Amino acid sequence: MLVRHTLAYLPAQLLSPLTQLVAALLLTHALGAADYGLVMLVFAAQEVVFLICLSWWTTFYLRYGGRLNLGADGQALASTEAAVLLLSSLAQVAVTLGIVLATDAGLPLVFFAAACAFTVSRSLLQFLGERARREAAIAAYTAVQVAGPLGGLGLVGVLMALDAATPARVLGAFALMQGAVGLAVAARLRLLVRPRALDHAVLRAAARFGGPVVFAHSLSWLGGNVIRFVVHHGAGAAALGLMSVGWGLATRLSGVAAMLVAAAAYPLAVKTMEAGDPAGARRQIADNSALLLALLAPAGFGFWALAPGLVPALVAPEYHAVTLQILPWALLGACVRNLRLHGWDSCYLLFEAPRDMVWLDVIESTVMLLAAVLGLWWAGVWGAVAASAWAICALAVLDALWLRHRFGLVLPMGVYGRVLLAAAAMVGALLGAQALGWRAAPQVGPLLLAAAAGAGVYGLALALLFPQQRSSVTRWLRQRRLAGA
Repeated sequence: MLVRHTLAYLPAQLLSPLTQLVAALLLTHALGAADYGLVMLVFAAQEVVFLICLSWWTTFYLRYGGRLNLGADGQALASTEAAVLLLSSLAQVAVTLGIVLATDAGLPLVFFAAACAFTVSRSLLQFLGERARREAAIAAYTAVQVAGPLGGLGLVGVLMALDAATPARVLGAFALMQGAVGLAVAARLRLLVRPRALDHAVLRAAARFGGPVVFAHSLSWLGGNVIRFVVHHGAGAAALGLMSVGWGLATRLSGVAAMLVAAAAYPLAVKTMEAGDPAGARRQIADNSALLLALLAPAGFGFWALAPGLVPALVAPEYHAVTLQILPWALLGACVRNLRLHGWDSCYLLFEAPRDMVWLDVIESTVMLLAAVLGLWWAGVWGAVAASAWAICALAVLDALWLRHRFGLVLPMGVYGRVLLAAAAMVGALLGAQALGWRAAPQVGPLLLAAAAGAGVYGLALALLFPQQRSSVTRWLRQRRLAGA
């Protein structure tokens, strides 16, 4: 079931973050380091604005939407939701203005307006995506995940062709397409209603459950992004821009792999829990984390092995040296953090333990701040990234031990070991081939050939290391072929 649901969500989960990754790479060719760092900071800030202003509702609906009493026609809930959207949009504008002012109060007014429009429109798409995910509306989910980022990327390409790309115009281009797509999908889902009668019981329940979760998620965002603020204030805007390429590549690449599983995985665990099977829900979380690692490991290790050829092909020359220097550590930190966040940390929501999440994220934010400051002082930007990566690994181990003690979650360490062994075989094949003279040069052909060879070695190693699962997949494919015939 997990694999089937994952495949259904695959187009959206693959195309959306890949489009954002392409946009981040494309902008290195259009903006200087300082402007690039500023745009990437707004991209990252939007995530925390959504967490603060709207995720309390989406988190509650995703967890308890199946239990809500909608009444005769659901008008009370729809009206309540419309009011939440309206008020949260106003709050998002206020928070975005505060973040931008704290970063640089001397920016032009048009940049403030573009940043606010980008944030509100992107948050609308995130809300619609979570709404569709809870109701298994895969077509709607795919539309909001793909059309907005892809349309924004197209407009940015036009700006670049006209040599007219500025930070404000880039943000405005994405905001225009995101807003248009969001309103169209919301209208199709019949979510554009006037806020009239409110369901106060639902609002109170959402606030009780979502409030601590929002606080925890905001702290988690801070833990993942505090390095940006440390580098900006400790080394300057240009250093932030140079670091943002490697850090962003690692974050988005691991995010692509993580969300391929996460979109379908958590709702399955919720359904199992609501069916009265907590032990089965724990097993589902463990299975989710294993499949997640099976995607993260080849993505992270493979990109690292091919980085000498990939980075020159993807990134403007100004960013090459720093990107190659920090990329191994950024990939390690990003992959381990996504494994924790989208893998076993789902237990905190599943077993209704938001206070545990708060404490974990307080610790994470504090540790990551100290690691970034000490690393920057020790060895500059490279030191900040390396220290942060090791801090992430240590926190992940402690978190897994705590979840075993608190909820009885047993992670499949044997499966993890075999997945990592398969990834190591892939890396060994890639590095060995390069040592023999077959280097992944910065041209499309050799890069694609190297990536295909690495994927082939990884797939073969998995097939050898997981014979039982190989047999199950073979039977499933045979049944599908017979059904198609």
